[in-house]
Amino acid sequence: MYKIKVFRRLRRKTEHIIIVQAKNLRETNQQITPEVLRGTYRYTWGIWQQYFLTDLVKDALPCHYFAELLDRDYVVYKGLNDYKPSYYIEDLVRNNIIESKYKNSILIVLGEDFELDVLERRLSDHLCDKVIVPLLREYKLDFTRVKLLDECLTENWEDNLKMSDLKYDIHTHKYFDMNTIKMSITRYERV
Repeated sequence: MYKIKVFRRLRRKTEHIIIVQAKNLRETNQQITPEVLRGTYRYTWGIWQQYFLTDLVKDALPCHYFAELLDRDYVVYKGLNDYKPSYYIEDLVRNNIIESKYKNSILIVLGEDFELDVLERRLSDHLCDKVIVPLLREYKLDFTRVKLLDECLTENWEDNLKMSDLKYDIHTHKYFDMNTIKMSITRYERV
């Protein structure tokens, strides 16, 4: 079990919600159980928590929410409190990998590999019902503020990543369709 530390830093406002696949948070200098990188129907959130807090020796989790397939349906776990900043987003902004306007974003991590798998509507519906639509209402944002990490990357992000001291293994989300998310947002906003 990892130690839960007091984390006093705050995000001042919420302007965007960023979605990213879990394997993008892996650091190349520190290994993790390989099967969790692709996604599985087994519980992996505990493995990821240990990886972030024990193996990488971070003070806090990098994400506010984590979703994965567990048995036959998707589940969403709470990571950081919404008012706390994500060190992952701060790292990417500081090294000009994503634009600075995304610094105060909420980060949702998905335990699937979208270089291999498509976004299932069931996952999209879970995210929108349990996380995205409530956040949009709470922070008075519209659906255009929900972004896939790919949309946030700067033009020369790959060069900036190589020149930085960051070890993240960032991949684009080849089979992730943001239109599926937008359709689910529309469905759940009407409720």
